[in-house]
Amino acid sequence: MDTILMEPRLLLWTKDEYYKMAEIGFFDGKRVELIEGQVLEMSPMLSGHATATMLVTQELGEIYRQHHFLRVQLPLSVSDISDPEPDVAVIAGAIRDYRDAHPTTAALVVEVADSSLDYDRTDKASLYASAGIREYWVVNLPQRRLEVFRSPIPDTSQPFGYGYASRTIVAESEHIQPLAANQSVFVADLLP
Repeated sequence: MDTILMEPRLLLWTKDEYYKMAEIGFFDGKRVELIEGQVLEMSPMLSGHATATMLVTQELGEIYRQHHFLRVQLPLSVSDISDPEPDVAVIAGAIRDYRDAHPTTAALVVEVADSSLDYDRTDKASLYASAGIREYWVVNLPQRRLEVFRSPIPDTSQPFGYGYASRTIVAESEHIQPLAANQSVFVADLLP
């Protein structure tokens, strides 16, 4: 009998498989996300990251009081094989609109970055652009600034085939107005 030899290949997970593994406790005690079929373990959250996440939540909560709500480090089901948990997502509608399923899009997604800065600028930006998220922010803790990504477009040079047409650096001393809001945010108020 002949044996067929195959090259090793990466086994990708669906959201259903990912959630079944979580239900049986496979990820207990770990911070994980499903990104394009791969289960990624996230770095432990340092205090500066936690503080910035709460500051972003507080500031965006002030300007998105009507017709939106904030989800903090909760799943955003952007595809059948990706369920990231952004630090903050601004979601249209009411909280109970999503009692049976996680949201699939957001008016704004924010990631706070320290050790994950390169990953958030590349892979996460490409992932959110591929999902049609119009605006994505990276709170850059090491350089104390905000990186604003807008206008998703196809881009084969990016990890997931999409990127953003616009990337703007907003200094700590400047203001920025989110696309889906009528008020601006002072960048310094987002930083610890």
